[in-house]
Amino acid sequence: MNILRRRPRRARVAPAVPRSRRPRTGFTLFATVVAIVLMAAGVSALATANANTVRLQTLAQNRTNAIALARAYVEQVRTRDPWLLQSETPVRLNADGTPAAGGAYTRTLTVTTLRQNLVRVEVRINYPRSTAPLLLTTSVFRGNGLNGAS
Repeated sequence: MNILRRRPRRARVAPAVPRSRRPRTGFTLFATVVAIVLMAAGVSALATANANTVRLQTLAQNRTNAIALARAYVEQVRTRDPWLLQSETPVRLNADGTPAAGGAYTRTLTVTTLRQNLVRVEVRINYPRSTAPLLLTTSVFRGNGLNGAS
């Protein structure tokens, strides 16, 4: 009757596994903080790059407008009588070139006599966010040296 007799079961004890060999699950607080710091640095770099892109695009657009204003005015000045060209005081302009008291652009015309029949014409445009004004220079020949005023 040994068969019917059952031995008392021993309680199963898990084998002692050192902590270093246990599988790790989840993230530690340190790993989470490092991930957040790296993500914040990446987002910050993207935001800075985006802000610089917008700033440079605005500067490029302002410079393009200033170049267009200066070229148009140089062509207008070249159609005038060369003997009557004179320097002008600064004029405030809108982006389309019309004079306006609150215009963002400032245009100045400077006429310098190089010889009796040759003058240098400089159109200077100050535009928003610029570090230096835009300067277009051309020379105008006055013809045969006769004064056009007479």
